[in-house]
Amino acid sequence: MLPSVNRGVFPPVLDDCPVDLFQGALNDRVYQAGMATKAPRALVVQGALSAMSYMVQNLVDVEKPNGEIVPPVVFFIGVAESGERKTAIEKFFFDRIEERELEIEVEREALMTEYEVELSVWKERKRRLIKECSKFDAEENEEAVKKLYDHEKSKPACPSLLPFKTLSDATPEAALSYFYKNGVKSAILRSSEGEHFFTGRASQKLSVWNSLWSGDSIRVDRKTTESFVIQPRLTMYVQVQPSVMRRFVSQKGESARGIGFFARTMICFPASTQGTRPVEAISDSSSEVYNDFVDYYLDRNVDASEGRGGERKKIAFSLSAKERWFVIANAIEREIFPGGTFEKCGDHASKLADNIARVAVLLHCADSGLEGEVSLDELERAIMVCFWFSDQFVRLFKSSSEEQEDYMALQAWMNDKRNQNVRYIQKNHIRQYGPNRLRKSSKLGLILDMMMNNGEIGREFFGKKEIVDLFPNWPRNDLWLCNSAR
Repeated sequence: MLPSVNRGVFPPVLDDCPVDLFQGALNDRVYQAGMATKAPRALVVQGALSAMSYMVQNLVDVEKPNGEIVPPVVFFIGVAESGERKTAIEKFFFDRIEERELEIEVEREALMTEYEVELSVWKERKRRLIKECSKFDAEENEEAVKKLYDHEKSKPACPSLLPFKTLSDATPEAALSYFYKNGVKSAILRSSEGEHFFTGRASQKLSVWNSLWSGDSIRVDRKTTESFVIQPRLTMYVQVQPSVMRRFVSQKGESARGIGFFARTMICFPASTQGTRPVEAISDSSSEVYNDFVDYYLDRNVDASEGRGGERKKIAFSLSAKERWFVIANAIEREIFPGGTFEKCGDHASKLADNIARVAVLLHCADSGLEGEVSLDELERAIMVCFWFSDQFVRLFKSSSEEQEDYMALQAWMNDKRNQNVRYIQKNHIRQYGPNRLRKSSKLGLILDMMMNNGEIGREFFGKKEIVDLFPNWPRNDLWLCNSAR
């Protein structure tokens, strides 16, 4: 419950992630992805915002109302079981991007082959001119040297390197090396099954990802080769199964929070939609419109890589949006005090207003392109969706670490039951056959209360037996309910 001082300042807490955030082509694609996959809405929104971040992060800067300049990059982590259509969502938003990446790589390879041949010819000609210079006396040598100078001016230009690149399960070291060697200015770390990220070396140097989120210049010191400094832009879009996330939170959760990694991410663990997804015929009529939308932004990235795009555009906020942003930022700060919403989540609260500004710019670019200012309406939409993700963070991390593990253990067990088409189940059955850590009735009751508040389950008594409904959004089925109580 929010203190009265902030009622009316924060948006209402919604049961499900808002999807009416976009306009035009991206809005159509979000609707189409939702209808086709029937996946949790939060996962669809993550896919759309990640794609938008990737496409514009090297084209614009966010000029926050307080004057600070930050990149528009966002970090998303979606926690969902296998079968929640994570890969299908990814394809909806990234298939065209992948096609363009491949086209550009093939084009660059052809240009590099041509360049290397021209360079070889140029070098041979240079070698001969240098040899000629040594043959003549001073007066004749002057003419030969002039030819050498003229030849130097005709040195073939190296083609521009890749303007953007998708990285899959890359370690921080590999990502930084790739940025440097290939001249990549914009990248996305993307995985629909993020086990490698959370169990491998990618999670060992989270401070590097923090720096990339902040837009800091990164100096890489090498023992065998020269050091280098880079300032790339990186979006993170990682989806992972609850069991992997539960293990990571148990082993490294405190460290990840301590250095601010989770504070920068917008994380969610939405309720499953499995069992509520009727198969329907969905046309792909909006795909060409979305492809044109993607091509427009990726073409601007190519222009930027070849020196035709000018400097990044600074997207500022309208006067009314600035005033509203300061109100929400100060309200967030007040909620860090004891008893406030963010009492145990000060790390998250310190980055929330920043993420709101970033998402507002992404929505503006999706609505209006690369010009103009963020409107109050665009900011309000950003506030609404960022607070939904914030509520997810608070639910996951405000409780004790033991409660986090209990919650995720029971969530995984219930998802397994859902996959077996089980709907109603007695609470006593969960206590007897569910996760061992929840055999105590008091612990189980606490986690069930949390799940019910999150809209993941329903609960009711049938006679003296308490029944848990794993599909609370389905119409009530008295026959199934009666059978489960036997």
